[in-house]
Amino acid sequence: MNNILMIHIGIPKTGTTALQNFLLQNDDKLQKYGWSYPILSEDKTQDMSDIESSGNAFYIYKDSISMGNKQVWEEGMDVVLKHLKNKNVIISAEGISVDGIEQFITGARGKYENVKVVVYLRRQDREIESLYNQHIKNGREHGTFDEYVKSDTNLKKWFNYLSKLDSVSRIIGRENFIVRVYEKQQLIGNDIVTDFLSVLGIPSDQDEWKRDAKMNPSIEGNYLEIKRLINTVQGIEGLFDYREWEDIQTGIFDLCIALSHSYKDKREYGFFTIDQRKEFLEKFVVENEQIAREYLHRGDGILFYDDVADYPLYTMKQDNSFEADMIRMFTAMIYLQNRRIKQLFDQKSEELIGKILMKDILTKSRDRKLLIFGAGHNCHKLFGIVGNVPAAIIADNDLTKHGTVINGVNVMYTGNIADWQDYFVVVTCAETDEIEEQLCSFGLKKDEDYIFMKDYSL
Repeated sequence: MNNILMIHIGIPKTGTTALQNFLLQNDDKLQKYGWSYPILSEDKTQDMSDIESSGNAFYIYKDSISMGNKQVWEEGMDVVLKHLKNKNVIISAEGISVDGIEQFITGARGKYENVKVVVYLRRQDREIESLYNQHIKNGREHGTFDEYVKSDTNLKKWFNYLSKLDSVSRIIGRENFIVRVYEKQQLIGNDIVTDFLSVLGIPSDQDEWKRDAKMNPSIEGNYLEIKRLINTVQGIEGLFDYREWEDIQTGIFDLCIALSHSYKDKREYGFFTIDQRKEFLEKFVVENEQIAREYLHRGDGILFYDDVADYPLYTMKQDNSFEADMIRMFTAMIYLQNRRIKQLFDQKSEELIGKILMKDILTKSRDRKLLIFGAGHNCHKLFGIVGNVPAAIIADNDLTKHGTVINGVNVMYTGNIADWQDYFVVVTCAETDEIEEQLCSFGLKKDEDYIFMKDYSL
């Protein structure tokens, strides 16, 4: 059990996305140095973009810690243990450092003894400014920065560094806990990837590794304020459908990133005034000194070497509320236009598929009478799409529907139908397993004697 299980736990906004993307792209090269960054699931439904941007432990963390799915955890850790037989293994998910840190590390330690954990810490003022930008960017926040900072939830959730470090060290021992500082002057090579490779004991020759352009870029300047105002619109009750909004959100997100980086200057901006920044950092002085002394063995108690406090402020050139209202108005118009286009597309698609369905019915029925199986919602939908369906009868297993009429066609209880061989059957029900068994018991064969409406995506 000499191989190492290295768990990288973030913290968010410390170059985590760039690092995780690098590890995924370079797993073959890592293996030459005795390390592996395996994908922890065979599940093809899992989105590779999540693993690319959120880490190979994203799903086992999310499903086991957030959703209590023990099976995903067990399957993922089985993959880890399999790779540990031949290589050191790296797993990464930044959410671990936010919620469920003790549960995750304890679970890993229960599976394997030789566990090490690495974490990167960022100066708290720059961390919260970057988090705010991220949450505006992904649509999770629409308040001002002052409102965001005043939320006790934000402070407790993200910045209790010492408590997080102590909870991990109690589980694995301080000698197995690697604490790094996310500042250029403290990162080897002034770079998160180079620094992480040094932690693994791997040379960082840049020609040897695949490196993408900057991952997870911020929104800059006025475009951040525009995006914040756009975010306020998505909360209007009764107007926005979440799934439809996601289509718009992705396009706006990409556009704001592209525009802000095409028209930006090279200075680093902040949201705090100098006095606000100093006041905010005062909250963490004692804990930061303790971390520096106990985890980095620095007698001077200095955790962050960067002492810059006078970052130029973001200046939002919004002169009055009329401009904000215009942004909201045009966002709503874009959304509603997108909804209308989607509705028209769906309508035309259904009409085309309905024609294909009717053509298949005419071809396969071979002059038999048409029977529609199922007098529910999808039956009404079929008539709505196709119009006058030349059905002789509608059958349903619900006796209470017997004798009713849908679109001029009588509904009959299935138990009262004498000879199913006289009919070609179109099953409109969404759940078809039991109905298929029923039709087979009548001597009917799929595609020859019956078809499912759902097979036509209707």
